[in-house]
Amino acid sequence: MTHALRTPEYLQFSDFGHQVHFGCDQDWYPGFWQRKAGCGPCTGSHILYYLARGGRLSLPMEVRDRDSFIHLMEHSWNYLTPGVMGLNSPWMMQAGLDRMLSQLGTGYQSRVLEIPGDERHRPDSLTVEAFIREGLAADSPVAFLNLHNGGIPQLETWHWVTVVGISGSGETAALDIYDNGHRLAVNLPRWLRDTRRGGGFVYVVDSREGAA
Repeated sequence: MTHALRTPEYLQFSDFGHQVHFGCDQDWYPGFWQRKAGCGPCTGSHILYYLARGGRLSLPMEVRDRDSFIHLMEHSWNYLTPGVMGLNSPWMMQAGLDRMLSQLGTGYQSRVLEIPGDERHRPDSLTVEAFIREGLAADSPVAFLNLHNGGIPQLETWHWVTVVGISGSGETAALDIYDNGHRLAVNLPRWLRDTRRGGGFVYVVDSREGAA
C-alpha cells in the first residue's frame, strides 16, 4: 500500500540548478550555524512552500528561484530557531510551525507523534505508519526527526528530513524521504526498532475541515 503527496514535484527543484534537487539544502544558508543546524527550518520551509504551491496559503515573499527560496528558509529560521542542541524535539517543530501558520492567517495546525528514546514507551510500528499515512492523505509533507539513525547508513543522525511518501506495510513499510537534495528510502520498522534516541513526526492539517 502506497500513500504519497499528490504533487511531490513541488519539492523537486529542477529549475534551481542543472539537476533535480530533492528539497532545499541547509548548505544554502549564508551563516555557519545555519548551515550546521538548519535542517529543522529547512523542513519547515518545505511544508510552507508545499502548501503555498497548492494554493492553501500565501507566503510573505515570492519564491521563484534558489535565492528567493533562501528568503523563505530565513523566515522559517526565525520561528524554528535551533538551540545549542538544535531543534531536537518534535514539540519544538510544532510550536514554530503553528506560530508561522497562525501569523500567515491560515487555519492549519500541526499534529505530533513523539517517538521516545525509551523503546518500552514507543508506539508500535503500525501506529507510526498510520500517523504518517494520515499526514500524507491530508497532502502534507511529514517532518521526521531522527535523533539516532538506528544503523541506517543513508539516514543522518540528529537530523530533520521530509517524508513525501510511504510504500509497503508492516515490516516492509518504507519511507520516501527528501533530504538536502537527495532522495532516500528508509525502512520504518527497522528505524523504530534500532534507534537509540527516538525522535518524532509532525504534519499539518486544516483544523477548519469538518467544523460545523
